[in-house]
Amino acid sequence: MLATAAGGRVYRRRMGTRPRAARERRPTPFVVFTTPRSGSSWLIDLLASHPRIAAHAELFIVGDRTTPDYGSRDVPRFEATLDESRRYGRGTLFVRRVRYLNRLFDRRPGVQAVGFKLMYLQASAHTGIVPYLAARRARFVHLVRANALDQIVSYEAARARNVFRARRGDVVPEVTVRLDAPALPARLEKMESEVADARRTLARYRLPALEVVYEHLAETTGDELARVVSFLDVEPTDWEAESSLVGANRVPRAELIENLSEVEAALAGTRYEWMLRPGSAHGLGQG
Repeated sequence: MLATAAGGRVYRRRMGTRPRAARERRPTPFVVFTTPRSGSSWLIDLLASHPRIAAHAELFIVGDRTTPDYGSRDVPRFEATLDESRRYGRGTLFVRRVRYLNRLFDRRPGVQAVGFKLMYLQASAHTGIVPYLAARRARFVHLVRANALDQIVSYEAARARNVFRARRGDVVPEVTVRLDAPALPARLEKMESEVADARRTLARYRLPALEVVYEHLAETTGDELARVVSFLDVEPTDWEAESSLVGANRVPRAELIENLSEVEAALAGTRYEWMLRPGSAHGLGQG
């Protein structure tokens, strides 16, 4: 049975069992492939609460040697494994990435799937990482957010308060944001293009992929998590999925955007106009 708890909601699903031998295989390597403010931190945290899944945060942030503060936390970021006093050539860096990922995906007692979050830009910045993952037949959970306007508002609000992840019980200051309305259609088109490029990359490398829409994950958490766990070929088990991460924005979109009338005018008549409809916003603050 699967029970998920998020934001006070609980979802339950009866799940079967598999032979014990299934637990002895090499873990399924996977990636949550996405963009900022897509709900990816929440998804990683939920998956990491599964007893047979090791789900890590962003491990390939350029220049970041800090320890991740959500998801599985037993592996340092890639940059933290490098000697700061040395200069590495591209070839050497590629070899070190391969060794790092080989260790990451190695067998672990009781673990059936091991993965991490990878942003589109990180895949571009780290040469060879996608071909390596393709050679390993890593599974890609492609997390997208249908309402890209909400994604923009979430990002701008996070920047305004300098808080990109909030946990249950945190005191999060309320903010408002002023969007560059004339530039919004082009910004939304660029985001749309980035998602299309990511889909083409998955197809080009023939990567096993499951697309998850954030809005569906927020609305039917239990069903969507069951899809992901099945895609990762993880043995069903009694599991209460949980995360202390919560949305940081507690007010409607209309109260967050200072220049809402300008935004409405900029999007009127475009294919993005639907993003302004009441009820189309979901969890504006999830990272």
